Amino acid sequence: MHDPKKQERRRRLLKERKDAERRESDLDEAEYLSLMARRVYRTGDVPGAARAARKALLLNPEDLPALDLLGHIHYESQQYADAAYFFGLTRKNPKALGASYNVGLAHLKLGRTREALEDFQNFLDATASSQDVRWIPLRENATRWCKDLVKTSQSPVPPPPPPPAVKAPEMPSPERKKERPPAPVSFTLDPVPSFGEPLRGSLADYFLRRRLLELELARNFEDLISLPTLHEVDTYHYQQETVRKVLRQFKGRALLADEVGLGKTIEACLVLKEYWTRGMVRRALVLTPPSLVSQWKGELTEKFAMTPASPDGSEFRSDPARFWNTEPLIVASIALARIEPHASMVASAAWDMVIVDEAHCLKNRTSANWKLVNSLNKKFILMLTATPVENNLLELFNLITVLKPGLLATEAEFRKQFVVAGKPKSPRNADQLRSLLGEVMVRNTRSAADVHLPHRIAASVVAEPSPAEEQVYRSISRFVAGRYAKVRKGTAGLALHLMQRQAGSSVQALGRAAARLLAQDDWIGKDDRRLLEEVQEIASQVLYSGKGLRLARMLSDLPGKAVVFTEFTPTLDHLAEICKQQGVRYALFRGDMSRGEKDTAIRLFRDEADVLLSTGSGGEGRNLQFANTVINFDLPWNPMRLEQRVGRVHRIGQTRDVFVFNFCQAGTIEEQLLRVLHDKINMFELVVGEIDTILGLLDEEGDFAELVLDLWLSARESGNIEQAFDGLAEKLLNAKKQYSAARLLDETLLQRDFEV
Repeated sequence: MHDPKKQERRRRLLKERKDAERRESDLDEAEYLSLMARRVYRTGDVPGAARAARKALLLNPEDLPALDLLGHIHYESQQYADAAYFFGLTRKNPKALGASYNVGLAHLKLGRTREALEDFQNFLDATASSQDVRWIPLRENATRWCKDLVKTSQSPVPPPPPPPAVKAPEMPSPERKKERPPAPVSFTLDPVPSFGEPLRGSLADYFLRRRLLELELARNFEDLISLPTLHEVDTYHYQQETVRKVLRQFKGRALLADEVGLGKTIEACLVLKEYWTRGMVRRALVLTPPSLVSQWKGELTEKFAMTPASPDGSEFRSDPARFWNTEPLIVASIALARIEPHASMVASAAWDMVIVDEAHCLKNRTSANWKLVNSLNKKFILMLTATPVENNLLELFNLITVLKPGLLATEAEFRKQFVVAGKPKSPRNADQLRSLLGEVMVRNTRSAADVHLPHRIAASVVAEPSPAEEQVYRSISRFVAGRYAKVRKGTAGLALHLMQRQAGSSVQALGRAAARLLAQDDWIGKDDRRLLEEVQEIASQVLYSGKGLRLARMLSDLPGKAVVFTEFTPTLDHLAEICKQQGVRYALFRGDMSRGEKDTAIRLFRDEADVLLSTGSGGEGRNLQFANTVINFDLPWNPMRLEQRVGRVHRIGQTRDVFVFNFCQAGTIEEQLLRVLHDKINMFELVVGEIDTILGLLDEEGDFAELVLDLWLSARESGNIEQAFDGLAEKLLNAKKQYSAARLLDETLLQRDFEV
C-alpha cells in the first residue's frame, strides 16, 4: 500500500517545484517586458510603454524598472497621485536610494507639504554616506526644500499649491538664480547602473505581493490613466466622475442612464479604455442595435485608438466560432448575436466586459435579447439607456437582474414591495427603491451637468431640377422600381438601393454609379444597358444642377464658416468645382484620408478656409464648433446620420446659434423625407440623441433607409406618395409621444438621486 504521508510529501514537493519554475519563468518574462517597455517609451509610444510595464508588474510586483517607468509616465502626464504610488513602491528596494526624492516631488505637486518634507528628509538620510556624484545636485535641492518647507509649516498662512506644470516646482534660492526645474531622478530611463536584483523572499511572499499589486492596481482609480491617449475627445467633469464611480464603487457593473445628449457612449468607452489600459480587460463585446454598429466602431477607432472587429467580414463568415472566441474586441448587432448558432457561441465565450447600448431592448425577460445577455460569461457589464422604464416597473427589475442578480430580490418580492397593485407604473416605497438602484445606476441630467446649447435654426431648400435632371431621376426611379423587389437581398439589391440615393445627391454621382454598373455587373440585361447608357450620357452633359446653383448663391453670401455634407465622392468633387467658381476658400475631408490628412483638413478649415466640404465620415468623431452653419447638400435616409452631421457643430462648446440648411431636389424621395422629419415631427428641434430613441421605438429591428425606399417604390405604383409618407409621419409622431411619456415616467421615478 502506498504511504499517504509520502504521497502528500511528494505532491507538496512537486507543487513547490512547479511554483519555483513558474516564478523563474515569470521573472524572466517580466524582465523582458520591462526592457521592452523602456524601449517603447523612448520611441514616444507612452500608452504602449505603460501597458508593457504593467504586464511586467503582474508577473513580478517588485520589478524596479517597470515601477520607475510608470512613476515617470504618470508624473509627466500630471497624474501625481499615481506617480507617488509607483515611486513609493520603488522604495521597497533598499538600493533605490533616490525613490524618496521622486515621491517628494509628486507630493509637492499634490500640495502635501508634510509628506514632501518627510520624503526629502528620508532621501537625505538614505544618501548621506553614498559617494555617487549623481546625488549631489539632488541633495542640494532636497536640503533647500526642507528648509523652505519647515519655514512654511511654521507660518500661519498656508502655502500655495505648486504650479500645474510637468516639471517639479523650482524653490527660490539666493545662491542659484537660474536653475533648470528639477524632475524625478530616473533609475532606468538613462544609461545608469542597475540597482540590482528583486527583493528575495519565500514563494508564498512572492505570490502574495503579486496578488496585492493586482488588487492595488485595480482599486487605484484616483487618476484616469487613459485620458492622455484619447483623440479629439472633450470629456467633461460629470463624465469623468461617472467613470470613477463605475470603476470604484460599482466595480464595473453599472446602468448608465444619463439623459439623452450627455454622452453615455463616451462614458462607456472611457470605462472600457481605462480597464483595457490597466490590463484588466482583454476581451470585450459591444452589443448594439443594427443601426449603431458603424457608429460604435467609428467612435472606438477614431477617438479611443481601439480597433474593433464586427461580424460583417470574410473572417467571420469563414469561421464564426473562431471569431467569437478569439477576437479581443467585437462590436456586433444584438439582432445577429441572439440567433443560433451565434447565440450559443457568444454565450460559451469568456468576456471580460460586455456593453449593451439601448439596453431598454432587455426590458422583457422572455425576449431573446434578455436571455442572450443574461447568459453571457462576463466579469464587467455596462448597460446604456436614457429610458430604463418605458411601460412598467418590471422592465427596471429585468434590467437590474441582468446587471446585479438578487439586488431587487425575486420578481414576486419586487412586485409586493415596490409596485402598487394594479398600477404597474406607480412605485411603492420609492425612496427605498431609489436607494437600491443607487448601487448600480448613474443618471446625469442636463440641468445638473450645466449643459446648455444655443438654438438650432433649420430651413429646407427645395431646388427645382433642370429638365435633364428631372428626366434622369424619373428614369432611374423606374429602373430601380422594376427590379428591386426581385433582388433586394443580394448584391444587386444593394446596388439599386445605392443608385436611388445617388440620384437624390447629384447627377454627377448618378452618372458615376451608372458607369460602374455598366462596367462591373453581369446581371444587367440589354434594355437595362441602354437605359443606363442614356442616363450616363445625359448626366455627363449637366454642368449646373438646381441644387448646385442654390448652393453657389448661398456660399457667396455666407457670413461665417460652414460645413457642407454629402454622402458621395462625385458630389464632393462637384461641390469643390462650385467653390472654385465662386472664389470660396475650402478644405476637403473624405473618409478615405489618413488620420494625419484629416487633421490637416480640419486645421485648414479652422485657420484659413471658409467652407469644409465633407463626406458623411466628417460627421463622426470631429468637433467643429468653430463653425455655426451646416449645409446638408444631400440627405442620408437614416435620420441618425443626419443628427450626427449636425452634432459636429451643434455641441457642447458652441456659443452661437447654429443654422442648418437641408437641400433637396423637388419631386424626389429626399423631398418627402424632409417634409416628414422637418415639417411633421420637428426633428431639428429635438435634443441631440432623442431621434435615436424615437426611431428605436418605431422599429427596433428594421432599417429606416430600407423602410423609406420600400415606401417610395410602393407609393409610386399607386400614385399616393404624399399619403404614404404622411402615414410614416404619423407613426413617428406616435413613437415621439411614447418616448415623451417614458421620459416623464423616468423623471418622476428616478428624480435626481443618481447624479455624480
